[in-house]
Amino acid sequence: MSGPIEPSEASIPRDRLRDLEDDASTLPSTPPPPRHAFDPRRALALTFGILILIGTFLLCTPVAQTSGLWAWEQAGRPFAWAVAWRSVADQFFMATSASCVTGLSLFDLSARYTAFGQTVLLLCIQLGGLGIMTLGTFLMTLLLGRLSPDGESQVMLSYGAASSAKARQLLRKTIRYVFAFELIGTALLFVRYHWHHGYAAGKAAWYAVFHAISAFCNAGFSLHPNNLVDIRGDWPYMLVIALLVTAGGIGFLVLANLSQYRFWRRDLRDRGRISLHSRLVLWMTLGLVVVGGLQFTISEWNGALGANPGPSAWSLALEGHWAEAARALGFYWAKACEGFSQTAMYRTAGFNFVDMAETSQPTNFVGLLLMLVGGSPGSMAGGLKTTTVIVLFLTMRAMIRGNPEVQVHRRTIPAAVCREAMVLVFFYIMVLFAFFFVLLLTERTLLAQRGELTLFYEITSAFGTVGSSLNATGLLSYPGRFIICLAMYLGRLGPISVAMIVAGRGVSRHIRYPEENITVG
Repeated sequence: MSGPIEPSEASIPRDRLRDLEDDASTLPSTPPPPRHAFDPRRALALTFGILILIGTFLLCTPVAQTSGLWAWEQAGRPFAWAVAWRSVADQFFMATSASCVTGLSLFDLSARYTAFGQTVLLLCIQLGGLGIMTLGTFLMTLLLGRLSPDGESQVMLSYGAASSAKARQLLRKTIRYVFAFELIGTALLFVRYHWHHGYAAGKAAWYAVFHAISAFCNAGFSLHPNNLVDIRGDWPYMLVIALLVTAGGIGFLVLANLSQYRFWRRDLRDRGRISLHSRLVLWMTLGLVVVGGLQFTISEWNGALGANPGPSAWSLALEGHWAEAARALGFYWAKACEGFSQTAMYRTAGFNFVDMAETSQPTNFVGLLLMLVGGSPGSMAGGLKTTTVIVLFLTMRAMIRGNPEVQVHRRTIPAAVCREAMVLVFFYIMVLFAFFFVLLLTERTLLAQRGELTLFYEITSAFGTVGSSLNATGLLSYPGRFIICLAMYLGRLGPISVAMIVAGRGVSRHIRYPEENITVG
């Protein structure tokens, strides 16, 4: 015997339907949490704000300025409020860019800041890259041996871990990974600075430490006056920086997974497995670097990468000039390394080996797309994240093919993850265009000089915490610089955390209303 038939909405009188809706609104629902409940996302936002303010104050001190004066003081001139607030705003911009590991800079660091000031920036980069909340949770794990439920949820969200036990394991490995990569990078860069470029041992060590930490944290700050343009041609140096940036942007979850994979073992149970998350991250990262690198190298071969100094290697070889042909091939190899390394910088690291103002418009457009994607979850990088983008494309492919489920590598991606990816992309694009709209109102002079693409490039770089610029950061007005600071701050916190902070915890009602179709598309 069949069960009772549910009445359709059309069969219910209007007054009765209205009564049912009123009755449904009185059903018990999940009560909201108390207002004093600890929210780790709000704590994360507050902690980053405190780090920025402390960094701003320290950068303003005379010991941080090469002039030996407070940032707002001018030798032989009286105090002026207009100069004071502009000077503090500039230091606030630098502290925000360092704490949010963006890399947008208003000054030549080596000329403006002393060793103390440079150390302040480096500490902001390290703490901002590693994450204040993550570092605090790690220390709490060591001292107390356990995490609170809120702390576990925050760590699982930050790292993309599937369980609290996995998150605790990642926390214990995070510090080891960070310092291991930074120490290796420091050693390799010291060799290049000291033995190849002729720097003194002390200066070479400081430059190596600063650039290794800045690269792995995906910050992009450099002590060289022209960023890393002075290093172009040194392809081992460029590859080390590119590898550090890529390792910092892959994510600790992938690094931990790869460290546990024993590919040389025959027994599959002892070998381990590479998770679906790691597979998607690695393939997406490889595809973006290869495609982007080819586009940049081909488009800028005789442009931003520099013209060939003489005859081609092929013609020299045909004429029997083998030594000159070998030198020409070495020059080609250095240019190719420079092109691919520069593409890796679009993955939320603001280093530049070429003058970005000389790049072509197609290259800038591809750079915008790469900056939008950014790095991977649980990494030093910002942006939409590689997994978000690939899940969105997989969802589109499934809908085009008429598949009810999103499948890849013999696995099914949950529908909740697909919805989260779509919401995250929409939220990210909406906030990005809101920032761009505000800059269109404030930056009339920059628009007249450089155009809309340069301005959109700047805000995309800031919101994705990339730090790449078409040499337009110093041309921004002070209201525009504040907008850039806000974009860097929100971009570092992450779109999910920002949405949670703004929306709070809503009241969930266990009610399911009747379905009704609407037409889309």
